[in-house]
Amino acid sequence: MLSNGALPQLYEGCSPELLRPPINAIRLILHPLGMGLRIVNFAEWRAHSVAVLRQQIDATHDPAIHALLAEIMAYPVPLAGAEPVPADASRHYATPLRIATRLGTVSFLNTNVIFGTPTDITLSELTMEMLFPADDATIAIVKAMVEESAGNDTPSQRAG
Repeated sequence: MLSNGALPQLYEGCSPELLRPPINAIRLILHPLGMGLRIVNFAEWRAHSVAVLRQQIDATHDPAIHALLAEIMAYPVPLAGAEPVPADASRHYATPLRIATRLGTVSFLNTNVIFGTPTDITLSELTMEMLFPADDATIAIVKAMVEESAGNDTPSQRAG
């Protein structure tokens, strides 16, 4: 549940408390002082995150994951993110994550990779969640973010 800092622009406006290492990706994305208010499809992403946590609880019985699930279930649902979630949302192979940023809305497809087999206890708990740009607009925005992070001029500087 750790997050890397690949695109710091996605974390703009988040509480510094949530950005202290180690960063918990689920908490950062769903917390109202994190990215929660900017997640365009909050209800769908929350349903996905809850399903992932429940799978991890079933596999590990880890009390820390139980506590994280209870915590995110208590977060308020933003009015803009309260759209109905399809009944089969927890069975998606790829769940979209749509985030409003100052450069535009980005859309990522997500997938989870679980290493090992059910009989390999060491690897069965290792899960990696990856996000891939879902469209050309997201690719363009991500490229602009990478350029900006590298110290190049910002998109607004290029436009002016």
